[in-house]
Amino acid sequence: MELLLRARELAVARRFRESRALVERAEPGSAEELSLAASVLVELRDPQAALPLARRAVALAPDDWRGHLAVADATFQLRWWGESAAAARRAVALAPEEAAAHRALGVALNRRIGGGREARREVKRARELGGRGALRTPGRRSPWWLLPIVAPLAVAVVLSAVGDWPDAVEDLMLLARVVPPVLVLLLIVMPSRAGLTWSERIAELRAVNEERYGDGGRAARRRAGPAAMPWGCALAVGAGLLAVPAADGDPLSASVVVPAVLIGGGVLVILARRTIRLWYGERFLREVFVPSVFVRVHLVAAGVLGGGVVLLTLGDAPPGSWRVLLIWSVVWFLFGMISALFVQGPPESEQKAVDQGPGGPEKEPADS
Repeated sequence: MELLLRARELAVARRFRESRALVERAEPGSAEELSLAASVLVELRDPQAALPLARRAVALAPDDWRGHLAVADATFQLRWWGESAAAARRAVALAPEEAAAHRALGVALNRRIGGGREARREVKRARELGGRGALRTPGRRSPWWLLPIVAPLAVAVVLSAVGDWPDAVEDLMLLARVVPPVLVLLLIVMPSRAGLTWSERIAELRAVNEERYGDGGRAARRRAGPAAMPWGCALAVGAGLLAVPAADGDPLSASVVVPAVLIGGGVLVILARRTIRLWYGERFLREVFVPSVFVRVHLVAAGVLGGGVVLLTLGDAPPGSWRVLLIWSVVWFLFGMISALFVQGPPESEQKAVDQGPGGPEKEPADS
């Protein structure tokens, strides 16, 4: 029990690795210990591991509000708003004077259409019982993660507004504009579980991708479009960069353009193949990605854009022709991003319990 209490203190203090190490050493057996272990895992943003423990706690002690609260918090992180609200209602019924139960019910109802008025009432009650600290949602990210994204943009905007700067400073300002999108991409692909090293995070995400998309099913086929999107966009950006000088009347020489198209295109294809194999697995690459219509369309576009750049360079084309190619590159860049969303379609429901059986998720006993 002391181990779990210390793990919760460390998790709240955002010392996630130490907290995870302690909770993995613990062996909870009672309903109280299972609820506490589940609450620690919720703080670590690991609801898949927390939910089975919370449900075991409810099965052992159905009249203990802490188990129902752990179920509510875990299902809230899984975005199962209905189940979260139902579990929080049971916690409130069992412990109407507990601020955490009212907080859990309030935040769950706030995500459901038509639940705003009741949600505000529950949040107000939680604040009356426990103060502002009672409104803290377990596992919520610190707002400081925005700083690396906002700070470079702010620096670039301020420097641009001040006046002219040497070329070196201009290059730094350009870099400051590029860094935030890269950081956003890393945050998007980064697994949400806290307390893991970078190597563990990457290994975890690769394992999830192989399990989810390695069977060649519908989800894998829908994933082929978004997986190809970065490479199609990179192709459009490369062609656009080669076309910009010529569109301004100062074309690059053929000795630069032709090797750039051939070598750059080959490197892009090799890099795409290896990255897809690393991130999604060999089976996804061979059976889903390569045969995908979306990928073949990108390859045709690569031939058109690359061939167009080479032909316009060798043919000493006027700036007007290069502007047409530049516009086509921009159009293809936008098409690659937007069409990937339509190819992927709406996300499939992932609402399934970790310990569900053939008949679906395990149901909680109804209140008498």
